[in-house]
Amino acid sequence: MTESFRDIINDEGEDGWDICWKKGLTPWDYGVPSPALKQLIEEKKFSLPKGRGLVPGCGKGYDVYYLSSDERHVTGIDISQTLIEQVKKEQKELAIPNPNVAFQQGNFFEFTPPVEKFQFIYDYTFLCALPPNLRSKWASRTAELISSGGILIALMFPIGDHSYGPPYALSPKIYQELLGKYFVREYFDENPISFERRKGKEYMSVWRRK
Repeated sequence: MTESFRDIINDEGEDGWDICWKKGLTPWDYGVPSPALKQLIEEKKFSLPKGRGLVPGCGKGYDVYYLSSDERHVTGIDISQTLIEQVKKEQKELAIPNPNVAFQQGNFFEFTPPVEKFQFIYDYTFLCALPPNLRSKWASRTAELISSGGILIALMFPIGDHSYGPPYALSPKIYQELLGKYFVREYFDENPISFERRKGKEYMSVWRRK
């Protein structure tokens, strides 16, 4: 039977993500920024805060590059050392001229953030990758890292009710229960532009830190 990334993660825990990148078992990697994120900023004209941004579980960094600008420094963090080495190597080989991005290997719950808090965090396919028993910890850590008045862009995926994972099923109700203590939801779209295989399984949301 063909080994799946889910088998590896469930057998190896967080070390499984590094194994998947080494083996090239990365079906979540579409090679481009999220269509829903681009729609939010380019079509919906969402005004992204200036300052520092964070993309946890950044993968190859497509969204990190997309969100960065002269006014925004964006850090991508990922648990996989293999992945971060690949990203930095490609960045060097392609001579990508962007001083406003940084990539680091680390655990979202343990890494040392910059002195200044982040003005925004973009979460997509990160919360759903975590075991459900870490969700409350994810919410409090996210709130801890974002400055007062800062923004969490949460592209909810996968919307559903299945019990297996990763990715583990999520819903607007789950997000509200997790984030309501720390954030106010300011934007919600049940029908964003999505990758073909994810249509109907993604909701876009924006939350402001209290």
